[in-house]
Amino acid sequence: MTLPGTLTLNAYTGDNVPVTGAVAEGANRWGSKGNVLRKQQTLAPADEAVLGDWAHQDIGWGVVLADRDDVPPAEKAKGLDAPAPIQELIAARGNAPVLRYRADLDDEKLARYFDDGSRQDPEIGLSDFGVAKGRLPLYLLIVGSPSEVPWRLQFALNRRHHVGRLDLQEPGLTRYVEALLSGWKDQDSDVGNALVWSVGFDAITETMKATVADVIADAMDTDNELTVARIQGDAATCKRLLDALAAQRPSVIVTSSHGKTGPIGKADEMRSSLGLPVDNDRDTLSIETLIDAWQSSGAVWYAQACCSAGSNDGTSYKGLLEAGSMGDKVTRAVGELGAAVAPLPTALLGAERPLRAFVGHVEPTFDWTLVQQDTGQWLTAGLTEALYPTLYRRKPLGLALDEHYRGVGELYAKLNNALDEVAMMKDGARDRATYYRLTATDRQSLVILGDPTVMVPPLLSQGG
Repeated sequence: MTLPGTLTLNAYTGDNVPVTGAVAEGANRWGSKGNVLRKQQTLAPADEAVLGDWAHQDIGWGVVLADRDDVPPAEKAKGLDAPAPIQELIAARGNAPVLRYRADLDDEKLARYFDDGSRQDPEIGLSDFGVAKGRLPLYLLIVGSPSEVPWRLQFALNRRHHVGRLDLQEPGLTRYVEALLSGWKDQDSDVGNALVWSVGFDAITETMKATVADVIADAMDTDNELTVARIQGDAATCKRLLDALAAQRPSVIVTSSHGKTGPIGKADEMRSSLGLPVDNDRDTLSIETLIDAWQSSGAVWYAQACCSAGSNDGTSYKGLLEAGSMGDKVTRAVGELGAAVAPLPTALLGAERPLRAFVGHVEPTFDWTLVQQDTGQWLTAGLTEALYPTLYRRKPLGLALDEHYRGVGELYAKLNNALDEVAMMKDGARDRATYYRLTATDRQSLVILGDPTVMVPPLLSQGG
């Protein structure tokens, strides 16, 4: 395996210039630096039917909040410092466990307080599932901004748990929780309709279209209970997307495009449009126009786009790309925005008729991570199969994405092997380490925004 001369990012600054970066001199050392997620034990999985039952005491659902020193332990145990809608959700789900993020636990443990004032710190990746003392729920909902509860905790948890995040202000938070507790009772998305919208105006968007959007659409087309609105290539404009959403009211939406990451040097403008889909005419989707045209009303949206879920605090890719290249400028500019959820999922999850969940990417994504360079094998099966057929088999969204996140663990295992080879000074080991670190970092950046237990409604033959 040899490092390429150039890497292309799935990003668009608004200048009609491909966002690429020459691989920096010494970039093969980038893969040998930084921490490796190591404390993730692979256990024999339980029966899949049981894994889907988040209410089971040995599976469990819980909330993760930032810890606060100004709240008494007994109140922390009940989550009394959480926003009122989250307190209602905790109570409605059987007084669910409340876990706490603390920076001093190094993303390896979560704190849990009890009514008697005691505290226990169950180990991430090694604790049994469940709601009892000494366990961690399989399903976890992080409540709060990634500046309070960082993305890296969600990345670490995702390797063995099913994790979502809600970062909403009122009244959007109340609307989302009410819809969740009612099972989207008044939702009007049509479970028999799906929408796949895929741009293809340059090499990376064509690769994304081929490895993700086309695979999902082709699989959905074989299902005689689904009608798939498939918009691609030159037809993949913002207007066609809006028209299809309004007309079809799809229950599952897949978009594949660049995500907006500009203008560089204008942080407020960049932040307000970060990750928005860029269509085949290089126009950016307007959130206001979208909300006016369509109410998400219980749909699940996967947006394959740079920063579609948000930005991180700094960049994970420092030293990978040649300093001063467009790719380097974009990764640094996004990182300088700080850790935040992107504006599109925030608007849709808090809308009058909320989205069920949004699946997207934190930080820029790369072309090199979609295809295994030595063999040409596509590396997207865990993701595409999650969206179809697994999600339509009435699996919670978090469980549907399990295979995708298991792939992150495999990549980190390969990275560890490559690092051992680096220590033994084997030929090509540094290049392999950089490939596996880049691919693992890119893949783990996929996150769920919304509750990880949500499911699409059943198709007619499944009892709906």
